[in-house]
Amino acid sequence: MVDDAYAPLVPDRRMLNEVKFAARDFTSMADELLRRLKVEYGTVYNDYATVQQGIMLRDLVAWAYAALIWYLDRAASDCFLATARTSAAIERLVEQLTYKMRPAAPASGPVALTFPTGTSTGFEMKDRWKYSGPNGLFYESYAKVTQPLPIAPGGILNVEVRQGESRILTYTSNGEKNQTYRLASVDPGRYLAYQKVEVWVDGSLWPEVDFLTFEAIPQYEISYMQNPPIVRFGDGIAGALPPVGAEIKIRYLIIDGDKGNVIADTIKTSVDKLIIAGQPVTFTVTNPDRISGGTNPEDPDSARRWAPQVFAARDSAITQPDYEALSNTFSDPTFGAVAKAYAINPKSSYDDIVTTDLLTQIDSLVTVFAADAAAIETSTNADAASAKAFLVNIQSVLTGLETLRGEMYGWAAAAQNHVASARAYSVDANARLSVVTNNGAVVTNGIQTLINDVNGGLSPSEIVGRLNSLLVAANSTLSEAQQAQTGVLTIQGALDSAAAPLDDLVEALDSGGTMDTSIQSMSSDAESISALLDQIAADLAQLTGDSAALLLGVEGLIADIRLRISELFSDDCLSNYVQVPILALDLDGNYVAPSIGLMDALQTFLNARKEVTQVVEVVDGSLNLVPASITISAMVRSGYVPDELRSQIAATVKRLMKGRDFNQPLYLSDLYKAIEPLVGLHHVNISMTGPVGVVIGGNFMTGENQVAVLGALTINLTSEDGGDI
Repeated sequence: MVDDAYAPLVPDRRMLNEVKFAARDFTSMADELLRRLKVEYGTVYNDYATVQQGIMLRDLVAWAYAALIWYLDRAASDCFLATARTSAAIERLVEQLTYKMRPAAPASGPVALTFPTGTSTGFEMKDRWKYSGPNGLFYESYAKVTQPLPIAPGGILNVEVRQGESRILTYTSNGEKNQTYRLASVDPGRYLAYQKVEVWVDGSLWPEVDFLTFEAIPQYEISYMQNPPIVRFGDGIAGALPPVGAEIKIRYLIIDGDKGNVIADTIKTSVDKLIIAGQPVTFTVTNPDRISGGTNPEDPDSARRWAPQVFAARDSAITQPDYEALSNTFSDPTFGAVAKAYAINPKSSYDDIVTTDLLTQIDSLVTVFAADAAAIETSTNADAASAKAFLVNIQSVLTGLETLRGEMYGWAAAAQNHVASARAYSVDANARLSVVTNNGAVVTNGIQTLINDVNGGLSPSEIVGRLNSLLVAANSTLSEAQQAQTGVLTIQGALDSAAAPLDDLVEALDSGGTMDTSIQSMSSDAESISALLDQIAADLAQLTGDSAALLLGVEGLIADIRLRISELFSDDCLSNYVQVPILALDLDGNYVAPSIGLMDALQTFLNARKEVTQVVEVVDGSLNLVPASITISAMVRSGYVPDELRSQIAATVKRLMKGRDFNQPLYLSDLYKAIEPLVGLHHVNISMTGPVGVVIGGNFMTGENQVAVLGALTINLTSEDGGDI
């Protein structure tokens, strides 16, 4: 009786294969072969040292079987979409579903050429004019630029460019069926641009198709996911056959995918030189806007997800899955690919992204207006209260000034009367002094005449007579002089009387008083200020009333808008309006608003495939991006660099937040699952905040048709001893 469990029950039968089919690795096979050797040759061979030739032979056989099975497994895996791992294998599989994996698309946009000194004549710039951008990137113009007229000094010429470098390969047809030509000059990490390949057969331009059709017509297809890419012709039944000896010239564009997306003012140099009339022309280059739309080839996971759905759509857009499959896999040769798309069938304005955004803007404007109006009202009321107190002080001062003004009027009137009296006495004294002067002259002349006559022998009686006459004249002069002196004394007294009120007036002015007109002007201004403040108070009251009325009116308007738009949609689940929000990617791979060109291109694409009764609108999906604010507190183990862990945490969160779907919630467990495995962390605490109503139970629950994106990210690290890092 044989004790070996593997001994056959019937001795004349051959031994069954003892290798277990589930154990196909080298170690398992080597062990099973060793057991087989012991069973089969145990009586003649018993040297199982690792250096023996028998064991070496066993290991070689085990290795050969393991390698063969590995290749068989890989070949078998690549036969199924769920298990295929390479882009080339998946491309072959999805082609059977008539699905074309999305190739890379170049970034594009305008550059502005500025000519400081202008040009003497018009000129032409060849197609594929090359410009240099950042990080060694190159950009080419789409087509030849023709400028028929001279450009004035400082003139600007706008040119559309796309990222990439054109190359040309030339082959000779061998006349065989299904000819293929590899574009071996596509460098690793770079891509063949979608629908930017031009193929001439004996000078005739043949068109590119996604898949060769069963027509013997000029056409070719390209396997973009092969490494290197392959240009494939037909066999004379599906696609025409290039004849023997025909020249096949292939011009294609090598691009850098999303690396070609650059910010404004980064394309600075023209590689090609402009020559006009034999002379080089200088111009400056810049891109006024960002260059966008560059995308990488579709990844395998995306193809696995969308290929069956696109196949089910049958190139028609009827159901929501149809729209989502066609939109998420859409790529335009000029404007790039859709990063994320969603299809909804709004039943009311609350589901309509555009309407909801407009209403949100109205709500925001009203809120801002109400806050501003309230702030203005509060501030103006405070100013009015201060102005009122100030006016009370002014009024008190004006009352005192008015009293002073009355006193000054009295003093000035008294001084005026005294001065008038002095003036009258002054006139009288002046007249009398004139008489004195005249009489003095008469007396003087008479005395002189008398002296002359006495010398001439005048008699004593005549002398006495003349002296009496002179005496009368002298007395008259003396009387007038005395009266004039009295008048002058009277003037002096009147002026002395006027001095006192004038002194009082001067004293009042020195103590802060002012002239009558100034006082009247101040009083008038104060009255105007008071009236103005009263008007401001009235205006504020009116503003308050108007603000309240406006708020009520806008709220009513919003309700009316919602009601009106709600009436535009059917509530019986038979609405024929389909809205497709889409998103694009920025330089860092984050969601941003798509370009108008991409939206228009997808709109045209869907219009050609929708039901005739449906109305389709492609809209900006960035209106529904909801930022999640995430706070991560973690303890760092001893011996680990905090800055490196901080960078790892940030990079992990950013990866998790990229590429999220519409209506996909963000759970705390997702964050913990991604961050906790990082080596060097002792423990982690995570919390999320966001718009009211979004964070529920600590989880970020996006609303209908929304996409969660990363908002503020706060990372707090502490050491094991509890200190902040």
